[in-house]
This record gives sequence, structure tokens and C-alpha cells, in this order.
Amino acid sequence: MTTGLLTTNYNTWHLSEQCIQHCLDFADDNIEEFVVVDDCSDEIFSNQFKNVNLICNPKNYGLVKSLNIGLTALNTDLVILFDSDAWPLENYIKKTKDYFQNNPKVGIAAYRTEKVQGEISPAFEAEPDFFSVLLGQKLHKYYQQIFNRNPKRITVYTCAMVLRNEVLKEIGGFDEKYDWLELDHDICMRAMRSGWEVGVIPVRAFHKGSGTPQLVSKRVIRFYQNRIKLLKKFKKYPAPLLLNGLIVMRLSFEYMLINIFGRIKYSDSIRKDKSHSRSTLISCFLKGQI
Repeated sequence: MTTGLLTTNYNTWHLSEQCIQHCLDFADDNIEEFVVVDDCSDEIFSNQFKNVNLICNPKNYGLVKSLNIGLTALNTDLVILFDSDAWPLENYIKKTKDYFQNNPKVGIAAYRTEKVQGEISPAFEAEPDFFSVLLGQKLHKYYQQIFNRNPKRITVYTCAMVLRNEVLKEIGGFDEKYDWLELDHDICMRAMRSGWEVGVIPVRAFHKGSGTPQLVSKRVIRFYQNRIKLLKKFKKYPAPLLLNGLIVMRLSFEYMLINIFGRIKYSDSIRKDKSHSRSTLISCFLKGQI
């Protein structure tokens, strides 16, 4: 069973170099191929690592297409993905191979991730459903903790993901219709609907997980746009008119609370940001843009 590694970079070479070095340091077996895709960074990277294939995009394609470019360049039985701010914390190649050999039905898996000082960082979640947009992200988190603590189906994150090449040949790479949100859920859901299982490998990995810098309002809006696109694709968004109406009602209530009580709880800039996300989403739903 051959192993290839893939990571992408966009103006984060200070992290990507740590990722590459840790991947090499903790490799307790052969890495047949190691590909790094740079998405037209402003920074210049002098590749001092042996046997690392650096692919430089001629223009900025975004994360999803960059990942697919890297996957196309690899031809190994297993492909290990790491975000530039993620890397293994222990020997991982042999355990990864053993896991997939002992679990032939698993097509995609993730390492157990943690943040600084060993704080657990989620590596997976229950397969998304319409409650995630109906309840909103915070309420849905509590709903999952109470009613869905042991989900039958999980999806794992790309920050520290391993895929069988056989799965990629069967279902294809990442869906470029998404931006970087939902690409991991989508590929896991496609794999499961093709008969594969998704699992978690007992290997520790670090994930800084700072996220892409942006206003909270932009992140919330992009979450709804991408999540509903995902749910509709997999026919998990029943009665869309009813659901849209219920979501608009909740968003309107939140908008009212933010602009009344938020003046006490939040700073003016935070309140305006939160208010903007709700008003923009309400407008998008009413105009049929989501």
C-alpha cells in the first residue's frame, strides 16, 4: 500500500514549512510522493525539501481546485491531506496503512486533531441535515450534544484527512461548485452513498485552526449559502418553502434581539456585524438567492 501526501499553500509558507517538516519527521515508513500546491502566493518559497514536488498555480484558483490539482498529480493507494496549519504529532504512516488494511470498507478517514496544549479540536461531525440551518449554528450544536451524540454517519474534515485513491477514481475529487466550506462534507457524503464508510484513525495530529480572516457576518452568510446547496444536492432539504419561511422567522427574531439587547451586550461594531448577517440573509431568502 503506497502513500502520498498533499498540502496546499496560500501566503502561509511559515506554516507550510512546519507542516512539511513534521510530516517528514514523523514518517515511520515510505512516502512515495509528496505534493505541495501553491495557489499563486505573493510570498516566494525556496523548496529546500528533498522529494517534495512543488506545483505553482499560474493564478489564484482557490482551495478546492488547488486540492484537485494536487490529487491529479498523485498516484498512490492512499492520499494524506494536511492543511498548511496542520501536521502529525506522532508516527503516522504505518498506523494509517494498518487502519485502512484492517478496515477495507473505510474509504475516507481523519486523524484525531488537537490544538495548542492538547485541547481537542473536532476532526469530524454528524452528517449535516436541515436542522443545522433551521436552528442556527449555536442551537444546532446543543441539539447535537443532546440528541445526536453518537451519530450513525459522520463526515470528516480536510484539515487532516486520508482518502483511498480507489474512492477518488470512483466518485471523483472535490466538488468545485463549493468554496472551501462544505467540500469535506460533500466528498464524504458522496463516498458513503457509493457504499464506503468514513472513520477516524487513532493518530494524533495538530490543527491550529485559525480560519480565514473575515467578518463574522461574511462567514455566516457563506455558511448558509454553501450548507443549503449541499443539503439540496443530497435531497436533505425537504419542503424548501416551509423551511425557508421558518429560517427567515428565526433570523428576524435574532435581528430584533441583536438590535435591542445587543446594544448592551456587544460593542457597536460587533452588533452591526451580527445585524448585517441577519438582514442580508433575510434578503437573500426573500429574493430566492439561497
